[in-house]
Amino acid sequence: MNEKDEKKKSSNNRRNFVITSTIGASAACALFPFASGLPSVLDPVTKKSDGKQVPWTKVTALATLPEDGTPTKFEVILEKVTDAWTTYTNIPAGAVYLARNGDEVTAYNLKCPHLGCAIDYRKNSNDYFCPCHNSTFALDGSITTENSPSPRGMDTMETKVEGGLVWIRFQQFRPNVSEKIPLS
Repeated sequence: MNEKDEKKKSSNNRRNFVITSTIGASAACALFPFASGLPSVLDPVTKKSDGKQVPWTKVTALATLPEDGTPTKFEVILEKVTDAWTTYTNIPAGAVYLARNGDEVTAYNLKCPHLGCAIDYRKNSNDYFCPCHNSTFALDGSITTENSPSPRGMDTMETKVEGGLVWIRFQQFRPNVSEKIPLS
């Protein structure tokens, strides 16, 4: 190799080194802000529920429920709801029918298990009625309409009575499936 060829080869090596290192440094500079912000963007997504159960929500005093078992409708207000970064207080979540049997209380979700229409309690016929598809349910929540489109009876929720107050674990369930699958 002559001296001219060596200078050309050396110049090409320097040029390739400068180009490669410039591209590498630029890519690192561009990647750093993205990578440093990624954890804050994914934080709510990556938080685990730690197996927490649905919280208890106070609905009413036991004394407000008729002792004869007549269902009474109540709005459910959640004291605290956290959605990603935001915490809300006193959020209406839905409604339930509460029926008392002594000191025991049963809670039925107001939404029909078929398509989520609002179910009414009919005092005259002493049953629950979904006006969307004319389905009826007994006081125990079971389906009473022949060929009802509802895949299951009314959805119940866990209840407890403490200190004269009725508490429930309010949940919504997936509509139009035969299994009772919680949405939250």
